[in-house]
Amino acid sequence: MERIARFIIIIIVLQVFSCTNRTRESNGSVGNSDYQVKAESLTMEEYQQLSAVFTGSVSESVDSLMNIYESRFRFNGSVFVAYHGMPVYHEQFGYSDFVEKNPVTKDMPFQLASVSKQFTAVSVLMLIEKGLLNYGDTVSQIIPEFPYPRVTVEQLLHHTAGMPNYMWLLEHKWEEGKPAYNDDIIHLMNKHETNLYFRPGYRYDYSNTGYAVLAYLVEVVSGMPYPDFVKEFIFDPLGMYNSFVYSNALKREYPEKLRGYYRRWRRYYPIKETVHDGVVGDKGVYSTAADLFKWDQALYTEQLISDSTKKRAFTPLKIRKRWDYPYGYGFRLKTVDGKKVVYHTGLWEGFRTNLMRYIEDKNTIIVLNHTNANVNNVMIKRIERILDRDLKITPTQEIVDYALKNGVEEGMKMYLRYRRKQKPVNEKKILEAAEFLSSINKPAASSILIDMYQQVVATMTLKDRVDKVI
Repeated sequence: MERIARFIIIIIVLQVFSCTNRTRESNGSVGNSDYQVKAESLTMEEYQQLSAVFTGSVSESVDSLMNIYESRFRFNGSVFVAYHGMPVYHEQFGYSDFVEKNPVTKDMPFQLASVSKQFTAVSVLMLIEKGLLNYGDTVSQIIPEFPYPRVTVEQLLHHTAGMPNYMWLLEHKWEEGKPAYNDDIIHLMNKHETNLYFRPGYRYDYSNTGYAVLAYLVEVVSGMPYPDFVKEFIFDPLGMYNSFVYSNALKREYPEKLRGYYRRWRRYYPIKETVHDGVVGDKGVYSTAADLFKWDQALYTEQLISDSTKKRAFTPLKIRKRWDYPYGYGFRLKTVDGKKVVYHTGLWEGFRTNLMRYIEDKNTIIVLNHTNANVNNVMIKRIERILDRDLKITPTQEIVDYALKNGVEEGMKMYLRYRRKQKPVNEKKILEAAEFLSSINKPAASSILIDMYQQVVATMTLKDRVDKVI
């Protein structure tokens, strides 16, 4: 009986729509060249929100994918996806503590590992824009005890300085019995006369040491501890209130943060801090997915650094004026389907992290994992495929866009043409788009789509109407 009642209600509603539409036509309200409602113009952000009406399957598809990774691969962490600058997915999985079985929550900060390097790079770029540094300055000009007189600021940013491995130095030469800080590794390199790996600028060699030196450079030039500089000039202005720079050498009070875990057989074990955990700049930033999205969005503006500086930061380095290498200033670079991706990955003491920025489409994928389970990269590729599938404008969105620009009559012509060609059109999405436009105070645009929806319903057979609504 319930199904029959629902069926009758659907028919009545559709008949009302159809009759209303015919009444409008008989009064010359629709289909008359003298009658034209002009849609209000939409801002870029409003248009992106309207586009999201037609791509709701993004969040559903990502959620289905993540359910698989949680159940089959025991993913533990946080995943955030933004589509055209709009958040469409943000969920947490697994445990923050594998003994107590406490769940991961949205405000729990993850160690970003090498994703931290972009904060160091932007800090340096901010000082350069203020005229306190230059790209070509040698580090020894600013830090006299720095033992390599030919190494420049830009070479450290680009990983072309040939710096030795500070982690080896700490493991084999540090004897102070306390956590080492950034200035300590400079003293160690000086004391033990550690050689560079190659002539500065001669080739690329990814270097944690270089970014630890850059963080100390920020301290010397600004007169502030590096964690305080990042907080005052990046985290606080952007509202990244769950983010901080952690060093066990500073003996400060820190908010609760996640621990990294490694998996052996079916059990997870916590990873203890090491002698390296006092050094910052190459790692050490703790943050959440939501805070990282604020950072991601700020990089589309000039709030932190200018567009010209960002362009330089996102340009591949050129080695010896001949060979391009896909690394800018603290950002890795690549193309996916011919479009630019600015990103970085991180791996440190049980944490695996990814921040992926798809510049042309303003899409973002953030994966924060606090175990050594090697699943991030495969997950990201599958999420990329979901976004790529939904990036293609659907026939329904084309019809709605065309109707808003050209009126109901032209929109109906396109709709009927697509229906003859058997292109898939989701009529209910037209009504959803109208509801969205009404919610953002665009009554004329909403009215156009309501009128069009009524005409669309009038062209359907009874069976079509029932199938579409059900």
